[in-house]
Amino acid sequence: MATRKDAAGISGRTITIENNGKFDRIKTISEANTILTGSLQGARGFIIESAGNTVLSPTKGDVINASALNTKELYEIGLVRVSGSGKVHVVYP
Repeated sequence: MATRKDAAGISGRTITIENNGKFDRIKTISEANTILTGSLQGARGFIIESAGNTVLSPTKGDVINASALNTKELYEIGLVRVSGSGKVHVVYP
């Protein structure tokens, strides 16, 4: 393995990345049935890429068919379950 001699001083630097947005993590779901628990818990919104026969279960309230909503729009509604054949991007703070 080659060693770079021109990289002196670079390895000691630390890069700090700040979250400048409202959301900082996205999980794309296209499986038939996903329950948002564990590391997937705490969703704060979603974007529907393709509705298919997807059903969205909010944190509270009644389920809704993804086909009743517009695609490519951010909905700031927390979810606990995504099921069906569509593709949904779930966003997290």
